[in-house]
Amino acid sequence: MVIHAFDERVWEYSGAEEIAARVGVSRDLLDTVFARWAGVGLTRFMQSLTLSRIRKRLLEAKGLPAGALQPGLSGAGQPVFWVCCQLRLLPFGQGQGAGRRSEVKTSGLTITYGLYPSPFGDCLLAMIGSEICYLSFVDEGKRQVHLEELRHNWPQATIIADDGEYGRSMAAQIFTAAGVDPLNPFSLLLKGTAFQLRVWQALLTLPMGAMISYQGLAALMGHPTACRAVASAVAANPVGYLIPCHRVIRKSGEIHHYRWGSSRKKAMLGWEAYQL
Repeated sequence: MVIHAFDERVWEYSGAEEIAARVGVSRDLLDTVFARWAGVGLTRFMQSLTLSRIRKRLLEAKGLPAGALQPGLSGAGQPVFWVCCQLRLLPFGQGQGAGRRSEVKTSGLTITYGLYPSPFGDCLLAMIGSEICYLSFVDEGKRQVHLEELRHNWPQATIIADDGEYGRSMAAQIFTAAGVDPLNPFSLLLKGTAFQLRVWQALLTLPMGAMISYQGLAALMGHPTACRAVASAVAANPVGYLIPCHRVIRKSGEIHHYRWGSSRKKAMLGWEAYQL
């Protein structure tokens, strides 16, 4: 990906000509590629992620009242409806000892997965029936790492490869430039601690193009002092992009801390800015 040519210093201080030189293609070709991918040339794409633009988008999130994103948890297995997804929750039970959690019984479940293209590189998409339980972005040579994570998340399930037409169609729908149709939401099946599930629910209320700080997300959930716990739950998100943890950034406007790489996070935020 061209985005991987960006590090923090190059992103802030270099122009499109230097980026093209780093990638080894002409500026005109790079603009053509970006226009096809994001709808704008490289210079405008980079402008969408300057600190001034990012801080403006962060200020817009501050207009929401405290507790505005505070969701109520349903019981295990009960559907909760959000902006773009129908979310079914499997909270962990209460284990013995501080910080421990007991495993949800998932024996008998069959998970199918496939590797599919996306605007942000290949993704590994896993489903239980028609419900998405895992979506991760896979760099070259790292497929096995993501499969091991999937098995760790669902240790009692049967996991089989199936990159058939249904999964391919689902992946194409997820990354459509038109965005997710709220009248036809995706179905997600997740499990986690009660607090993790609340954070993931709150993330689902953030619209495309939005950005919020970790502190801002904690405040909007009604837990302004729980910034570290919120950040940990954001980092543990098992469904990339659909649960938009990439929209959470530092309050300074810097784009860091993304489990699939800060370069990919920049790509998502810049791409979304021109899909509205």
